[in-house]
Amino acid sequence: MRKIAVLLLLLQPEISTPAAAKEVSTVSTKKSVRSQKTGYGGMKKGFLFGGSSSVKVPSSKTKITEIKANPNAKKESLKLKEVQDKMSEATDFLSNNSDEWMNDNLLKSVTEDDRIASKLNNPQFMAAFSEFQTNPTEAAKKYGDNKEMQDFIRAFSGLLGNHFTEIHEKKASKNS
Repeated sequence: MRKIAVLLLLLQPEISTPAAAKEVSTVSTKKSVRSQKTGYGGMKKGFLFGGSSSVKVPSSKTKITEIKANPNAKKESLKLKEVQDKMSEATDFLSNNSDEWMNDNLLKSVTEDDRIASKLNNPQFMAAFSEFQTNPTEAAKKYGDNKEMQDFIRAFSGLLGNHFTEIHEKKASKNS
């Protein structure tokens, strides 16, 4: 112990006696014990190393509100009320006024277009077409890469679009 005290005297000129060297060594020992209680870097024990937690667990009398995701929320967030209203109006118009739009001009246009008429007489295309009416997402996956189906749908949609545009223009010209 005397060798350490002498060594400390040489290294630290402010310590002049062996008794003072003993006090210095005990102080440094106390600091190391205190740092073990507080943990690493001055943080409390358990902050990083999983010590005891002071979090209180709610009693059974406490009412806990559970928040769960709505599984239909993603689908519903993509629906716009204005669009849904217009679609229902169009459906009502088509079903209530079928004699107005399902006329001889439409039938004539369908029979004159060979791309459409040949596919409407093909039972495989009619089965695919009915799949689009009942389950459109599955039918789109199934026939999405079929070039003939794409051409048919494009031609048929174009024909119907032109037909309804003509009906609208005739109504507009009668009203003005």
